[in-house]
Amino acid sequence: MHRLGVWPFIVFTGIAFGGGGLFNKALVDDGVDPFTATWIPFVVSGLLGVAVGVARRHLRRSAVRPAVLLGVIASALPGLLFNLGFEELPAGIVTLLIALGPIVTAVVAHFVFADEPFNAVKASGLAVSIVGVGVLAAGSMNGGASSRGLVLVVIGSVIAGSGGVLSRKFVLEHGPMALLAPQLLVGGLMVLVVSRLVDSPLAPSGGFEPWQLAGFAVTGVSTYLAFLSLLKANQIGTTGQVSIVTYCIPLFGVLGGLFLFDDPLTVSLVLGGLLILGSVGLIARGSAA
Repeated sequence: MHRLGVWPFIVFTGIAFGGGGLFNKALVDDGVDPFTATWIPFVVSGLLGVAVGVARRHLRRSAVRPAVLLGVIASALPGLLFNLGFEELPAGIVTLLIALGPIVTAVVAHFVFADEPFNAVKASGLAVSIVGVGVLAAGSMNGGASSRGLVLVVIGSVIAGSGGVLSRKFVLEHGPMALLAPQLLVGGLMVLVVSRLVDSPLAPSGGFEPWQLAGFAVTGVSTYLAFLSLLKANQIGTTGQVSIVTYCIPLFGVLGGLFLFDDPLTVSLVLGGLLILGSVGLIARGSAA
């Protein structure tokens, strides 16, 4: 598998996450609670991971504790915060803000990995990202967007960016397959427990529609494959290389928002998006330096 290099895993992960984000946006727009839209795919993918892990004897007790931490930081919290953002914001804005994750990853990786120092190129990427978020947020607020939604998604991006560093650290120690099942299952069960504590509805008032149930089955499998691919990419490449995944997510979000959800194409969306994507490019370039 290593002969393939890191890029096939990066491209597949980006496509899977980008497509999954559009499905989640469709769910919450159709009345599915963000908690439900988060925990069902994670639980389905986690159960699939357990089945595969048991059959192939990949599960290890030593990997459970780090996998639980990844389940919280790299799965449950970002996934839930992003879906809460989808409830209040256009898909393009949410996915562009998700692209901030690599900026946080680059900063945190400096203190964890000796081969990923925070250099001048990465610092310029951080500066550009701050300007991009400011442009995007200012235009969104003038258009009546939810400030709460913006804050939730930015927090999710910060958490996800930190989770990217932990993913690489733990996957180098334990391997992808030992981490995958407990990470996904814990992530889903955590969101399910929280949903019960806040008394969120488990299903829409009229029940699930057939397309939603079919979609949950598909996204359960795609979530499993996407996180397996992401862990594999972290095993082979650097966090800076893996951050390229975030190019695909805004591409799906912006185009999907325009053509599927009738989101407006604004100057702030275009300018802020270009700045944010440019900042990710600088981070990737600084990682290759």
